[in-house]
Amino acid sequence: GFTVLHDSLVTSGFPFSIRLRFINPGFGAPHVRSPWGWEADNLNLMIKPWNVQDIRATTSGYQMLALALKGKTETFNGEAEKAELALRLSGGEPRSGHLLLKGIELKAETIGQTGISVAVADLQIERLVTGKADYLTASASLSASMQGIEGPWLNASPLGGLVQSLALEARQMGSFDQGPLVESLENWRDNGGTIEIGTLNFQHGPLKFRADGTLALDDKLQPIGALTARVEGFFETIDALKQLGVVKSRDATTAKMVLGVLSRKSSSGGPAHLNLALSAQSGRLYAGPIALMELPKVDWRGFKN
Repeated sequence: GFTVLHDSLVTSGFPFSIRLRFINPGFGAPHVRSPWGWEADNLNLMIKPWNVQDIRATTSGYQMLALALKGKTETFNGEAEKAELALRLSGGEPRSGHLLLKGIELKAETIGQTGISVAVADLQIERLVTGKADYLTASASLSASMQGIEGPWLNASPLGGLVQSLALEARQMGSFDQGPLVESLENWRDNGGTIEIGTLNFQHGPLKFRADGTLALDDKLQPIGALTARVEGFFETIDALKQLGVVKSRDATTAKMVLGVLSRKSSSGGPAHLNLALSAQSGRLYAGPIALMELPKVDWRGFKN
């Protein structure tokens, strides 16, 4: 179901390595629910003859990315200082992947549309077990570190169009079954599967957030969980969400009054911060004892393609 194209292919490196250089490559999925496509000036693949399970792909220079946004295909053109993917296979299945992006600057063809930029992004995913894992065993891990992220998906954010930084360390406890996504998620949930968040740090506009905790799925496959968080810029964030209409005026006033009592001044003279529990249950997000806002429902059937 994928579309693959290139103008020419140059091979080199043998016997110490196998190098494939694709000129004007393209790759995409035009027939899925949210079609996408990518083209570039070049794509370089390298493997070692004695270890064909490890594949490294790199590209730089001109890049084109087409994405479906709000039911319309948007095209972005620009440059990449570096984009590299290291993929390790095991028995023909992906065992781990490491994606590094640096200096991505893509402008939208549509006038007024926000472009895509990434200062640095480092993403690693690893499958930790090959067989069935119970709820006490970590079956996969995720590590992500990003800086300077801008894109059209941030247009609706009341905190601005720039995510200054994001760091995440997480593990999946229990394993997914092969088969339809909804059925696999139901089995994973019923067997006690969770997502353990070891580290979640990010800064977006005035909001600085550091947390750890656990996420899971309820009987309707909606996210639930509890995080222990240290938050700066909480009151500015509440005001911004109220202006957007995500948080009701009454709930915003209650949250600021109750949580204002719990806020602490920094001993070093920095901004005030809150240490509080964040929880998601019954389709609502709670900040301490305050029901802050409704959470959007996740339709997992929309991901079947």
